[in-house]
Amino acid sequence: MPQVELTDKLCQSAKAVSGRKTDYFDTLVKGLVLRASAGGTRSWYLVYGPPAKRQWLKLGSYPDISLGGDKGARQRARDGRAKVGDGGDPVADKKAQAASQTVADLVDNYIKRHASTKRSGDEIARRLRKNVSGRNADGGKLEKSSVGCIGDVKLSELHRRDITKAIDALKDRGAHVEANRLFEDVRAMIRWARGRGDLDQNLVEGMRKPTETVERDRVLSPDEIGSMWGALAHADMRESTRRVIRLCLVTAQRVGEVCGMTVDELDLDMSVWTIPSLRSKNKREHAVPLSPIAVTIIRDQLADVKALAERKGRAMPAFVFPGPGAHAPVTGAAIAKAIKREEIMKRGKATILGVEPWTSHDLRRSAATHMEELGISPFIIGHVLNHVSATKASITSRVYARYDYMREKREALARWADRLTGIVSGGAEIVPLGSVGAAPP
Repeated sequence: MPQVELTDKLCQSAKAVSGRKTDYFDTLVKGLVLRASAGGTRSWYLVYGPPAKRQWLKLGSYPDISLGGDKGARQRARDGRAKVGDGGDPVADKKAQAASQTVADLVDNYIKRHASTKRSGDEIARRLRKNVSGRNADGGKLEKSSVGCIGDVKLSELHRRDITKAIDALKDRGAHVEANRLFEDVRAMIRWARGRGDLDQNLVEGMRKPTETVERDRVLSPDEIGSMWGALAHADMRESTRRVIRLCLVTAQRVGEVCGMTVDELDLDMSVWTIPSLRSKNKREHAVPLSPIAVTIIRDQLADVKALAERKGRAMPAFVFPGPGAHAPVTGAAIAKAIKREEIMKRGKATILGVEPWTSHDLRRSAATHMEELGISPFIIGHVLNHVSATKASITSRVYARYDYMREKREALARWADRLTGIVSGGAEIVPLGSVGAAPP
């Protein structure tokens, strides 16, 4: 049991010298131990009490819990020793808490302290509450929760089979994509809890993704786009939902980014929509040139939002597509449900608005495909889509090259808008018109 002054460098390289584990005792904070296992994991412990009744309190895992800082291992060890000095027993307290805390409590804590900081935090919270805890934010039972909910299971009794139960409930009803996403959510939550010390082991280690999904390649043809666009005007959905769908196709942007559009992100006089880094999938600010079609759709939506706000006697909301109550934007999940509700089965064949079933993301893929057929460079399309693989693929483009390709993006989306206008008005087939913005060497 070596005694050393722990440093970040030592923590990063700490290994089990011999046997299953090696304990590194810190010389600066009495009782702080970094345990390195033969499997490569490193965990923090606070050791206290007389030799005959030595207690080991797990503080968390490294590097999830750093060495220093206000919330680091040294500070946690100091806080633990202070409790012992006051006559407390942190190990007994932890066992009592684990015995009383349930999976529903863990879900609430994870959502509040971690998932809420994510761009997709609302979706993560929805999946975990509906399919794992079975409880809403106020602790009440959800009416439409999954049959696989395990919210009442004590953390001290949580087993891998409980996690499997929650996921199997989704698989049994055919929701394979949702099952995979829930598995990823649960895996992240379990790892987070283990890193904090709420759980002593990673229960999902070694578990495989529930189902293998095939990457979608659905692209709507010009005829399908024309039929869908015409039928959309008569679909049983809100006009704002129709506008979100149209903008997904016109701008080639993600449905979640369109739904979350705010008034402050828009400069309609300059025909530009700037998606901030906090809302973009790749965490990079993205300027989207707006074609006249896109500007018209947005102006019409803003006019309706303003009129509704005046009727309700409330201030103009910050969101272009506000959800119920205007406290938050409409979600991508709500758009997906609205599209799915339009699905019709006839003679064993499903259609949505008169064409083979499609999703909002298929519209983005369709726009990109048809821009390429117009002769627009894939490199420029990558910039339109804000794909890191195209825009920041090399050290040169990530660090040195600062040109934003705004002119080329504007030309590409204008060409696509012109082609789309022809499609929805019964235009001819797509004809390549030359190349826009050739890819750099």
